[in-house]
Amino acid sequence: MRVLKALKNDIRYQTKYGFYFLYAFITFIYIILLKAIPTTYKHTVSSIIILSDPAMLGFFFIGGIWLLEKEEGLHSFWSISPLQPIEYISSKIISLGVISTLAALSIIFFGINSTANILLMTFSVFIGSCIFTLVGLYFASFAKTVNHYMVICVPAQVILMLPAFMTAFRLGNPLFNLIPSTALWNLIYYCISGTGKVFYNFTVLIIWLCVFLLITLSRINLIFKGCRR
Repeated sequence: MRVLKALKNDIRYQTKYGFYFLYAFITFIYIILLKAIPTTYKHTVSSIIILSDPAMLGFFFIGGIWLLEKEEGLHSFWSISPLQPIEYISSKIISLGVISTLAALSIIFFGINSTANILLMTFSVFIGSCIFTLVGLYFASFAKTVNHYMVICVPAQVILMLPAFMTAFRLGNPLFNLIPSTALWNLIYYCISGTGKVFYNFTVLIIWLCVFLLITLSRINLIFKGCRR
């Protein structure tokens, strides 16, 4: 019940700061762009777009959300409220994951008119978004300002995404498939083109989701305990 209340508050918070309007506009731009791209390249380009933007949405937005909440003193409030760190984190990754997934599905439906595997695409993008949001939240917890967060997160994004982009352009290495961004790229490309391995890549995503959830939970729990002192 607390998670549902936190989720409702997060959705209101994101609506207040225009996240949904902003991403509706960005998604519209991507759809127009894909309409202009030759059919031969649509599968690859749409996969790269979904991986690098909708799926990564939480990675960037969570930094601003965390710092705004910190500035408004909400972390001190939540540290003494019944809301548990795992519930706080769950609310964040779910609310941002929904935006990411809706944006990705809109790009598929309206941008390429593909007979994609919608069910697998939904789960893949949602889980991938949750992973990237957890990574972003972990780094955001060390940031003092938005500029500081950007300094921290940009190198992390390059390290995280480079193997996936190299794989997309046929410059990959088998070891890259162990990285979450590459596993997500493989799944997105499979959903659109029907080429690739599903079970292996989905398992990689689930494992990384559990790993980053534990790491981020430990960090947020430490911060909330510190706010009580």
